[in-house]
Amino acid sequence: MSFTAQTAFEARITNNALDSLANIAGKYYVSTTATDCDAGQLCTRDSLLDCEGFTGVKNENAWKMVAATSSADANDVIYACNTYDTKLLSDGRNSWFVGHETLGLGVPAGRYGNFTRINFDGQSVYRFGAGNVTLNTNTDTFFTIDAGKLTSTASEPTTAGKIYFTLRGTGNFVEGMQASFAYYDLVACKVVA
Repeated sequence: MSFTAQTAFEARITNNALDSLANIAGKYYVSTTATDCDAGQLCTRDSLLDCEGFTGVKNENAWKMVAATSSADANDVIYACNTYDTKLLSDGRNSWFVGHETLGLGVPAGRYGNFTRINFDGQSVYRFGAGNVTLNTNTDTFFTIDAGKLTSTASEPTTAGKIYFTLRGTGNFVEGMQASFAYYDLVACKVVA
């Protein structure tokens, strides 16, 4: 797999500073294969990863992550691949850390990444890059999860427990001293019966 252009993620308004479980380590998988993970990819935990170097020992805070699906609801814990502070690049053979132009870097296959829990509380705001979002029309203001990405819809879901995002604003990321690609600030919500 290759990385999708213009993907990014940033937790904007959350209580994560007071929540030591908001971020977990993980590796992204498609089926049984470790795969590149885009910044902002929406995921769920699948299973604990083995503690590297040991047989039969699980790492209790490192997870195999898989793409979140459209059937996700309030009973599912959703995470976003958060590479906001990641400075690791890979060309497939070599990996190295860099100190600039890190906006939207993905996590190379087989490498640990940081995954941030999304709080569907109607207050937490998250910033996603244009590559994380599929717009059906330019007037849609609601977004649902589909295969780890966000798809716009004209109306708010009505099924109790359904999770979704509402549009708070848009703009362009600033990278260095210049405008970069578009972002969407989204409020994470759920339908309450």
